[in-house]
Amino acid sequence: MDDKRRHGRFKMYQMIQLSIGKEKFIACEGINISKSGMLCKTNAEVHSSARFYLMFEVPLKTGKYEIKCEGLAAHVNPVEDGFEVGVSFCDLWEEDAKILEMYIAELAEEDN
Repeated sequence: MDDKRRHGRFKMYQMIQLSIGKEKFIACEGINISKSGMLCKTNAEVHSSARFYLMFEVPLKTGKYEIKCEGLAAHVNPVEDGFEVGVSFCDLWEEDAKILEMYIAELAEEDN
């Protein structure tokens, strides 16, 4: 199967917090990340095309930073112990986008 992603994906090991309607918070485990989105795993069912607010911390060599943005559930796949949710980043602040790029660059260095 051809991978048609525009940006490379890198493994991540951290918790993500999703908020649907700014009332319901869902804990997720980050699986991988790219400049345009991430794959995470959760026990809660998320509907495909759901839009939500997400927060996650990125550990850089210079310190830890919190990324806050809106995301769109691009796809949801049931797995043995929950759901894998492909998230497309939306409304990412410019400063957060720069931090995310630095984080991805550091993950790429670790992969090499």
